[in-house]
Amino acid sequence: MSNTKNPLGNGKPDEEAADEAHTYDNGSWKAPWGLLTVIGILVLLVGFGGGFGAGWGARSVNQNNEPCTIQVSGKGPNLAAADNVDILREFTPFKIYSNASNSAVQSYYDQNAILNPAFQTLSVVITALSGKNATIDPNVLRIYVLGKYSGDQDVIAKLFNVAQRLQVSPDFFQQILEITTGLVDIFNYIRDNMSKIGTTSGAAGRRALQQSSSSNQPLPSQLLSAFIKSGLQSPTLQGALGDLTPIFSDIDNIVSLAVDMYFAIRDLAQQVDSMGVVMKNYHGESPTAPPSVTPPTTIGGFANTSVQVTVSYDYLVVGEATDDAVATVPPSNGRRLLQDSQILIPLPAGFTPKKPADLPNVLIPLVFHVMLYSNGDGTYGPPNYANSLAMAQRMVAIANFRLQPAKIQLFVQEVRASPSFQYSIKPSRDAWINCASPGFFYDLCGEVIQPSAVDFPRAINIYVVGEQPPTDWVGYAFAPGATDDPVYGHMGLTWTTFSTDGVNNRANFESGASALVHEVMHHLGMMHTFSDGTCTDDDAPSVTDTPTTSGPVWSQPWAQKAYIACMNAWSKTLSANWDTANRQASLRVGIPANDANSAFDSCPTSAGADETANYITYTYDMCLLALGHLTSGQVVAMHQITADNNPTLYAWGQYYALNPPASYTPPVVATPSPSPPPPSRPPPSPPPPTAKPSPSPSPSPSPSPSPSPAPSNTGCQSSTQRGCKCVNSWTYLNKQYSDCVTVPGEESKGNWCQVDRSNGNCANARNGWWDYCTPSCGSTLAASPSPKPSPSPSPSPSPTSSGGTPSCGAGAPTKSGLTCTSAAWKLKTSSTTYTGCANPTNDPKGNWCVLAKGQATASGAAWDYCLDNCNSPSPPPATVTYPYNKQCNRGFTGLPSGCTCADGYSISFQGYGTSYSGQRGCTVFAETGTGMCVTSNCKTASNNKKAFTCDCAA
Repeated sequence: MSNTKNPLGNGKPDEEAADEAHTYDNGSWKAPWGLLTVIGILVLLVGFGGGFGAGWGARSVNQNNEPCTIQVSGKGPNLAAADNVDILREFTPFKIYSNASNSAVQSYYDQNAILNPAFQTLSVVITALSGKNATIDPNVLRIYVLGKYSGDQDVIAKLFNVAQRLQVSPDFFQQILEITTGLVDIFNYIRDNMSKIGTTSGAAGRRALQQSSSSNQPLPSQLLSAFIKSGLQSPTLQGALGDLTPIFSDIDNIVSLAVDMYFAIRDLAQQVDSMGVVMKNYHGESPTAPPSVTPPTTIGGFANTSVQVTVSYDYLVVGEATDDAVATVPPSNGRRLLQDSQILIPLPAGFTPKKPADLPNVLIPLVFHVMLYSNGDGTYGPPNYANSLAMAQRMVAIANFRLQPAKIQLFVQEVRASPSFQYSIKPSRDAWINCASPGFFYDLCGEVIQPSAVDFPRAINIYVVGEQPPTDWVGYAFAPGATDDPVYGHMGLTWTTFSTDGVNNRANFESGASALVHEVMHHLGMMHTFSDGTCTDDDAPSVTDTPTTSGPVWSQPWAQKAYIACMNAWSKTLSANWDTANRQASLRVGIPANDANSAFDSCPTSAGADETANYITYTYDMCLLALGHLTSGQVVAMHQITADNNPTLYAWGQYYALNPPASYTPPVVATPSPSPPPPSRPPPSPPPPTAKPSPSPSPSPSPSPSPSPAPSNTGCQSSTQRGCKCVNSWTYLNKQYSDCVTVPGEESKGNWCQVDRSNGNCANARNGWWDYCTPSCGSTLAASPSPKPSPSPSPSPSPTSSGGTPSCGAGAPTKSGLTCTSAAWKLKTSSTTYTGCANPTNDPKGNWCVLAKGQATASGAAWDYCLDNCNSPSPPPATVTYPYNKQCNRGFTGLPSGCTCADGYSISFQGYGTSYSGQRGCTVFAETGTGMCVTSNCKTASNNKKAFTCDCAA
């Protein structure tokens, strides 16, 4: 859950060589053609009459002899599963690189939400069929499938069909262990028989498999059905039959699902090694920030001679006069526990932070910058970006359960998800996607980070952008986060990671919260617990209680067994209960007993078995939910490293912990009540009118261990059988319906609806998308289409004076179409306050002001230039005094592409004994005789904070 590769230079691994050190064959594919002979004999033995009538004849095929889409009848001898009826959605192809409408993108998200839970099972089944040991992370399987087959989506369509049928039961997550292990047994059985009957060469078997899957004569589904059914009727697969029958009604439904699954995943089973390459990108090394003080650099091209300089930034920190972030740091009057000079934002009078050895409670503010894109019609994407605050609150609340044992908590200080933050808007969906692929946000679109960072370094600024795929990383952070430059002191998450339409939800085993915890730990100084195959201790030197590990969990020869063990812990130890998982996470310190399995040991000569669920290792979300933990050594190290590296964050975090803001709700550790038995299916006819349900509680603050964001749907919402809500408007077979209805022509199914998953907590949908419901919002007939949503609001028009002439005072308009704050404002470096337009920095471009709250310029700045009529010409100086600013009001030349001169920097000249602070723009120094400046806001982060000669653009 970190970045994909070391952004400072390490490239992607070679695809052909990937995973050779960690992936082993334990039953490679053999050609299936020998199996046909045996099955043909089986056909003769069983007899065409009774055999086909009872088994094969029940399964339809298309003209290519491949399975067709079916709907399970729901009628069978198993009464417990009789209510599990398939209502399958049609698959809609979608091009990832397309400037699609919000409705089209939302439909794509909805399809992925059905696929994602199924990948939890399919990743293990693919491993079984492939004969490999490396079990691919379900998130990586999703990225790989959606990316590789984006141009030819037949494979995705087959997987979509299988995914829905896998989730025929609304208790899929409670039954996932039985479903997965039962199907693994079936596909091991298929693979083992191919191996025994086919060719003796593993490589030849794989080639034969490739030939069979790409030819026009695939393995006939009827013969495969007969073979699987005979296995289920034999002692070999009695365990699988016993696990699956209570869920899928009868043996024919199980066989039908297994056959369709085979045709959907057979090509993928050959590509496990290629998926490993994507896995390495998804799970890469943490980047390291450059040193805070750059070494002397020789700069040539000056009139005098080449000189050596040392540079640093002097950030222009401005804000409303009452903001503590711009409070002037008083001179130190003696050494305190944390030196006053190290704390960049003065602490409240009378408060003294504790030593890190005391392990005080620390509450850290987070600022989320949600990058948007224009749809070109006055609306913005991605869909549901307006719910970003609720999404952030949900993610943080789940993360806080996991961080509670470390005495570290997070709170949402601000979420910037509005077009009024101009820097967040990309011109198109493609441009938005390209900010996160191929590469990282700070390298591709990072020029906005320095000016837009809020409350740095007291708060962690998190930039949210891009989708998986094409992005193949989930998040990144610098270990530890820099305190002198937000480019190396921020975090990045993809929209997929952050959104409840993505993986910030229960249906993905809280993958979003896992990513946040992982990256926050990096920011606080923690490194991964594993080495690069060398069995060396690579995490923080002070952490001695994490066993030595050679690599990520997924890369080990026992990966599949570890995955199943985590699934077993979820199902048995936690009783598949989300609240129990949160409660246990809030109490767990140290390696739990069921995560100390001697069978999972990549470094047997070192003490201890591998941890499969440390929050800072690379493992599966299932493991992190069921067994996730920190060690005592990691807790101590995070406190000490943070206190040393970022005393501002650490000291203020203690203050916030004692004086929590209203936006923080501490985790509630409560024993969940037992889950009630599933209700019976509602009758087909509408029930008598019922009282309108009481409104759900406000999402914040909320005492629930699983807080719910405000739903994207509005108005009345009926409740589903399993406690979720119906969406207001939904489509089925190209017809639109509203809330809870009886679909014409399918009256026997009664009332049902598409489930609203927007709060992230609904994980009880049938076929991954619908459930029975009780109407409580009026008519149950099909509804007319909902009106098109209104365009996203634009910033308010700028105020003018009564005569129509723009004002220059409080609330004045600016050149970017924004407004000055109505409050007094100031620079952090000065006690002088200003109202409206002023020029305290002698900026050659003229007067400027601090913007009203909730606005920022296209560059990300919290200030903007005032209109030209607010400027009065300044007389030129009588004599030149060094250093002097060249007053380049049309830009700069001589700098790397995409860079500009910093608004504030300090520079020291080696050999001259001179240094200057508070410089800005292109400035001429006596030591150089010509202009030079320090770069910032570069598109390529490595070009920042460098000294270059410069001149004014013509």
